[in-house]
Amino acid sequence: MATPKLVFRPAEPADVAALVNLYDRHYRGGYSACFDRYGPATPQNFWWVQSEKSVTVVELNRHPVGLVILGQSGKRLLAEEVLLDAVPEGGDPPLRQLHDWLTARFQQERQDVLTMRCAEINAAALAIARSFGFTFGNALLVATSGAPGGSGAAGTGGAAGAGSAPEGYHIRRAVQTDGKHIARLHEETTGHALRSSDLNALWRQPDVRVMLAEREKFPVGLLIAQVRDGAGRWTIGVREGHRGRGIGRTLAHAAHQFFQAKRVPSVTTYWGTDVAAARFIRALGARTERTYLYFERAL
Repeated sequence: MATPKLVFRPAEPADVAALVNLYDRHYRGGYSACFDRYGPATPQNFWWVQSEKSVTVVELNRHPVGLVILGQSGKRLLAEEVLLDAVPEGGDPPLRQLHDWLTARFQQERQDVLTMRCAEINAAALAIARSFGFTFGNALLVATSGAPGGSGAAGTGGAAGAGSAPEGYHIRRAVQTDGKHIARLHEETTGHALRSSDLNALWRQPDVRVMLAEREKFPVGLLIAQVRDGAGRWTIGVREGHRGRGIGRTLAHAAHQFFQAKRVPSVTTYWGTDVAAARFIRALGARTERTYLYFERAL
């Protein structure tokens, strides 16, 4: 019996409806790392991603059965999404075809490593990683429904009550003139630089709350909380020498109050290798909703 032959072609505007359907069949809502949004995919998501990234449709007998979205991680190419429906009568060969196409695409871009991200529910990508000698690189965890200041670990112990700043510290609402401090704190505490456009957008959006924690007017921590796609996204960063004193929990409580007022659930992401972040998230009573795994293979 002949092996099913997969066809890989660039996505076109007419493919958007099929791509949305395919994506939601696999993910069924929740947080999407590719679109950086919460909830089901929409046509607007694919219109946006096609303008920023390479989207490839995988076809069998002229029917879409998968997709590949290639983006960037720093200066390296990243296979952000590799989705493939079950292909009948194929066994492993369709996975090999997909793997071989990815290999050729990365080699075409002069990459020395093939890096692939997949959710823990992505059977096809996990099978590719297992079958073709990929190694685990990192994990991006999505935590939801934390309740800072409530019962349990988030509301007991520590250096301060849930809503009050620790002794010697002051927490205030940030203003636009604090932009330089926000950018510096964000890069120092999260390891990621804020683009000027993203920073400027914070002050223009109505559903955003930016807070600064200070000691003697010196910025030591920040909170960026924003409502998008019906969910509250938050990022908290505290300088190394000021951690463990309750600053993060106090900022998380401010985020929780903000999201409660907006009547939306809270969502945050953190790297699996970041032990301090994992401990902090658990202390807030949040649960892991989804895990994205990063796999690599030298070319």
